[in-house]
Amino acid sequence: MSSIRFPLFWQMLLSMTLVLFLSIGVLWGYLQVNFNDLMQRQIDTFANTVTQQAANSAAEMLMAEDYLALSSMLENIVHTSDNILSISIEDDLGKTVAIALRTPETEEADKEKNSQAKLSNDRVLDKNSSRYRSDIIFHQVTAGSIQLSIDNSAISNSLIKALSALGLILIGIISLATLSSIVIAKKLTQSLKQLQQTTKQVAKGNLSPALPRAKNNEVGDLVTSFEHMLQGLRDKEAIEKNFHSFISKDIAKDILSDLDQPKKPLKHVCGSILFVDIIGFTELSENQTPIQIAEALNQYYSLIHQVSKIYWGSVDNFIGDGAMITFGVHNNDAKHSINAICAAKIFIRLTKALNKHRISHDLPELNFRLGLHCGDMLAGAIGDQERMQFTITGDAVNVASRLCLSLIHI
Repeated sequence: MSSIRFPLFWQMLLSMTLVLFLSIGVLWGYLQVNFNDLMQRQIDTFANTVTQQAANSAAEMLMAEDYLALSSMLENIVHTSDNILSISIEDDLGKTVAIALRTPETEEADKEKNSQAKLSNDRVLDKNSSRYRSDIIFHQVTAGSIQLSIDNSAISNSLIKALSALGLILIGIISLATLSSIVIAKKLTQSLKQLQQTTKQVAKGNLSPALPRAKNNEVGDLVTSFEHMLQGLRDKEAIEKNFHSFISKDIAKDILSDLDQPKKPLKHVCGSILFVDIIGFTELSENQTPIQIAEALNQYYSLIHQVSKIYWGSVDNFIGDGAMITFGVHNNDAKHSINAICAAKIFIRLTKALNKHRISHDLPELNFRLGLHCGDMLAGAIGDQERMQFTITGDAVNVASRLCLSLIHI
């Protein structure tokens, strides 16, 4: 994975901007070439039309050598359009017999026009002009030719103005499209950033974070899917919480750690077992109401649970009025026997305090038997795929159970 971070916002913005500029560039080039070609074809059509019409009109006058009429006709043609630089007529020997220039001539220039005609005609032609030629034919006889010079600067200026206007339009389109790209990229990445912050909150344990508003698009679908995932995590957390309330936390953790293997295999462990049993529970049940019995068991089980937590034990089973606490079975504990003895002693002290409380409320005392032993045993799940139970078996377990039943009460 690359260490260089390139935010998604800039990736999207640069991608859309690049595509936009390429598209505009291609469009600009296409329009420039085609517009220039269109303008050139229009001027060519205009020049050829003017040249041909002038050639048709000048045929009879040229044959009659009416040069004054030819000059007048050419002057009229030049004055009809600002794009015409010059127009001249040559006879069949190549001699210029009439010429008209766009720039007005003085009287002195008129006198010298015929002698300077060829020179002046060549002078006005430069790189910004185009020349067009057409033969003057009279009754299928070539009487001469007519030359027309067109000023291309007007075309260039028109093209520049058109392209400038088009450029301004394209710049406006680019600006608007860039702003739109920024807005779109920002809105899209903003939702993704909110989801990123949400995942960080979920990683810290917050399963009810604020989610971005789900819209009717792919990001909205992602938000909806993420919300469903969070609901699944909340349901799982609720199930685990309730699961821990019914069985030992260590056992629940062991089962939930690998849900693909619900039946945990039996394993050999070395640990300690503490059995606790209420003496005279049958007689107590006969003399107390069910609610009073339930309250007494809740007090008793609460003490068992607190004692097991203090000394790293696990309450594996509540067996009627009895309980089984294990040490070093689910967690590695080199001092499991010492912890079991300490837990038993703390439990004895707490039951004395419990009985004082019960006597002060005119309730009968709760007397207990305890049996403790340590050694090797088997721990794991037994049963079939539909119903299983975590259990601990072995001689050490049996000895602890028998000790609990045989010892005098405390």
